[in-house]
Amino acid sequence: MAQPQKPILETILLVDDEDSIRTVLGISLTDDGYTVKPAANSREALELFHKHHPPIVLTDIKMPGMSGIELLEEIKKIDPHTEVIMITGHGDMELAIKSLKMDATDFITKPINDDALEIALKRARERIQMRRKLQDYTEKLERLVEEKAGELNVSEQSYRQLFDLSPCYVTVQDRSLKLKAANKRFRAEFDGDIGQNCYHAYKQRSNPCPECPVEATFADGTPHQSEMQVTTKTGEQCHLFIATAPIFDQDGQVVQVIEMSTNITELRHLQDRLASLGLRVSSISHAVKGLLTNLDGGMYLLESGLHQDNLEKTADGIEIVKFTTDRIRRMILDILYFAKERPLQIETVDAAVFFNEIAKTFEARLQGKNIEFEYQGDASAVKADIDPGVMRNALLNILDNASDACLEDRSDKNKKIIFGMQNQKDYLVFDIIDNGIGMDKETTENLFGLFFSSKGHRGTGIGLFFAHQIISQHNGTIHVSSKKGQGAHFRVVIATTLPRDEY
Repeated sequence: MAQPQKPILETILLVDDEDSIRTVLGISLTDDGYTVKPAANSREALELFHKHHPPIVLTDIKMPGMSGIELLEEIKKIDPHTEVIMITGHGDMELAIKSLKMDATDFITKPINDDALEIALKRARERIQMRRKLQDYTEKLERLVEEKAGELNVSEQSYRQLFDLSPCYVTVQDRSLKLKAANKRFRAEFDGDIGQNCYHAYKQRSNPCPECPVEATFADGTPHQSEMQVTTKTGEQCHLFIATAPIFDQDGQVVQVIEMSTNITELRHLQDRLASLGLRVSSISHAVKGLLTNLDGGMYLLESGLHQDNLEKTADGIEIVKFTTDRIRRMILDILYFAKERPLQIETVDAAVFFNEIAKTFEARLQGKNIEFEYQGDASAVKADIDPGVMRNALLNILDNASDACLEDRSDKNKKIIFGMQNQKDYLVFDIIDNGIGMDKETTENLFGLFFSSKGHRGTGIGLFFAHQIISQHNGTIHVSSKKGQGAHFRVVIATTLPRDEY
């Protein structure tokens, strides 16, 4: 039985100075249905790009001669809509971030993971398809305008009827870029009256925007497309995909230009988030590798100790394995929570019992770490409306951070963590105090940012972000005070009663 043929996908320009990568990737991409044009360097790539105009470029970021970053810049000058995916090494994160700022579609790291490559290519195809659909919509709208103009000798009223049906922002502008007509959606969101300049309506500017697509259409009589950031009448920043088309008089002269703009702000935010996640997944992978290396070391000590009948070495190995597996468990739980949003599962709990459970759990985690742990709850604490599962993890993440801070301190002082809870009218106040290494001002200000970590390869930056999110979901607050070398004080304040419409 004949195998079904795979669909023919886009043409890809594949640029890499390593023959083996070009060969293997070329075979894989061709097998997936792409047409592949390989190039061994950036100069050769530019020649192929001019010749074939591929919609997707997959290029190494570091190459002899012209780098992948320089190639990206040249390609974007020729065709800003080309989807460029960068191939990076693990040490090229700064270059990867720079490429995203230069409008690269995405990046993948070496060694290339098939799933990561497919996700990047799928994103590129979706962007290409979106532009093609928008262009098709624009062309259909142009034809509709021409038909209506021919049938009705288009008047201001017929423009209005046509434009107000459009799901995007539609205006008609003259050569001085003054608005001659605008649809309902444009008038609802932008502060632009008929007769006003479009650049004032969009950006409150006093002169035309650089590389204005309307001016370009007046200049050459052809449609143009561009992306632009504008400001609504409420002051909100949004990204527009703009398409223009000429309106001719009977002599074939361009007398007006119709501009159709689609709000792609959410698409841009999604792209930025996906790109950010791409960066962060890479950083997590480094953290996982570090933990696995620690696990290998612990297993080696354990195995060696058993073979040599060396109890001290065996005990060291066991401690390393226990510590590392606990860190892996905590990391995975945090990642899983971040990956899947869910509503709070609120229960009314006894605050004192809840506090003591957390304290006992954390006390067990400190076994063998030579850290003194003191905890004291408030016996008068009332019942509280919380999601006990996630709130427990949030507080344990802060306590674990205190433990890490104490272990990082190489001084001879006795390490200590204090955990307390107070009942203050309608609020519960949790205090976590440590005398560890402390934090500078910059670290304190960025502490709850997603994936921010002051621990280098030993931290992922998810735990405290997770804690902050959970506390915020409970309408609570978290305050931090710390100085370098002087420990830290975390204070968490949550209401004992949540409004029923909050969950």
